Amino acid sequence: MTVDLATVAPRASGVFRVARRSGGVFVPTPWKYASPDDGTFGGRFDDPGLQEGLRQEERFRVIYCATEKRAAFVECLAAFRRPVRFLAELAGIMTEGEDESIANSLAGTFDPAEPVRGLVPLEWRMQRQIGHTYLDPSLQLVDISDIASLNHLRQVLAGVAFRLGLDDIDLSAITSRHRTLTQACARYIYEQIDESGRARFAGIRYLSHLSGNEDDECWAVFSERIRHTGESVETLIHPDDPALLNAAAQLSLTIEGLNGLYLRP
Repeated sequence: MTVDLATVAPRASGVFRVARRSGGVFVPTPWKYASPDDGTFGGRFDDPGLQEGLRQEERFRVIYCATEKRAAFVECLAAFRRPVRFLAELAGIMTEGEDESIANSLAGTFDPAEPVRGLVPLEWRMQRQIGHTYLDPSLQLVDISDIASLNHLRQVLAGVAFRLGLDDIDLSAITSRHRTLTQACARYIYEQIDESGRARFAGIRYLSHLSGNEDDECWAVFSERIRHTGESVETLIHPDDPALLNAAAQLSLTIEGLNGLYLRP
C-alpha cells in the first residue's frame, strides 16, 4: 500500500513546551518515569512498543509541543479540571440544598472559594519550566487532520479500531482519549521508511482535542529525530503569565499563588 500521509513543515514562529525543571525542556522524559505496565508516559502519541514485546532501545519517546504558548499550557493544565462526574453530582447536591462541603469531597483539587473550578496548585508551577525553540524547517511531520492522512490511517488501523469497538476512524477518534488507537497511529508513522531505508517522518502535527481551533496546533516530535535551534527557557512560570491566565480561563481553573493568593481569570 502506498503511504499516502499528508505532511507539513514546522512553523517558522517556533514551538513552546512545558517540562519539569529537573532537566532540559526539549529533551525526552527519562524512561524511569514510564509506566511499568505499558511502558508509556500516558501521552496521546506515546510508543506502545512494550506491549508488542519491543526492547527499550527499539522504542521511541515523544517531545510534545504547541505553536502557541497558551496552547502548551492548555494541554498540560487540562488534568486539573473538575471531573464531569463531580460537576454532575455537585449540580444535583446544590439543587437539593445540601451542604456544598459534601460536594467538595467528591473529587480532585479545587478552588476553596469556587469549588466548581479546578485548581492549578503552587507546587505544579514550582516544578515546571517553559521553553521556546525553532524546529528545523526540513523536518516532515504527518498532518493527521488532513483528509488524505485520515483515509490512509482508516485503512491501516482498521483492525485496531474494530477491536476497540469503534465505528470509524475520523478526526475525533484519532485525537481522542482512545490511547490504544492514537498510540498505534504514532507507532505506524514512526516505522515508515523511504526508498533508502531512512525514517520518513519526524513526528505528528495535530489539533488539541480541547478546542480544535487552529491556534491550538500541537506537535508530537519523535525525540531522536528532533532538530531545533534558538532555544530559550523561562525557568519559573509566574502565576500572572498572560498565556497561563488565558489557558486557565479557557479551562475554568484557578491558579494558586504565594501567601494564599488565588488568581481566577
